[in-house]
Amino acid sequence: MKKVLALLVTLGLALSLNANAINIELTTDKNALTLGDTLAIDVRISGLNHGSSPSLGAYDLDFNYDPNLFAIHSIMWGDAIQGNQLDLMNYGSFQDSNSGNGWLNLFELSFDSVADLNLLQAGEFILFSVLLHTITNGSGIFSLTANSVSDAYGEELFIAPINNLSVVVNSVSVPEPSSVLLLLGMIAFIALRNKLAQSQK
Repeated sequence: MKKVLALLVTLGLALSLNANAINIELTTDKNALTLGDTLAIDVRISGLNHGSSPSLGAYDLDFNYDPNLFAIHSIMWGDAIQGNQLDLMNYGSFQDSNSGNGWLNLFELSFDSVADLNLLQAGEFILFSVLLHTITNGSGIFSLTANSVSDAYGEELFIAPINNLSVVVNSVSVPEPSSVLLLLGMIAFIALRNKLAQSQK
């Protein structure tokens, strides 16, 4: 009986944590690209409460990619539509990034007050966007590693498992000439040959 109760308590706790989990996801509007294209990947957070806690106060994330397929071009901090939700009062925020072979670390800390973050921050927004250039064809996997994600009080937030994102880069395709173009070319060639033959008589 005690084992059953312990199991039920554990299950209930797990369900409670999942229900209150914060979600971070990788999104893009292009899952298939042509060699030479630029790819924009957004890192979006959701599950926060607009108007109350929890809100986001800081994050430390590793953005992982295939360096054989992609090259980092630039980083855009914040949400292009809603603005930077870690800089609500225009005090600025502490932003830092560093990179290695196949990974990009991004850290941001808000200077806004606990009250402002809890009251004014949106419940869902883009943390940052990464722009990449395609350098060869193939299938690449993007992933995130959450080193630390904390609320306005500095307490660690529970993050749900983060799904990977797959993107395919195709070679530049050269369209084959259509049969109509071939036919027109043959007609033009025959007409030109007949004209040259007549001019030589």
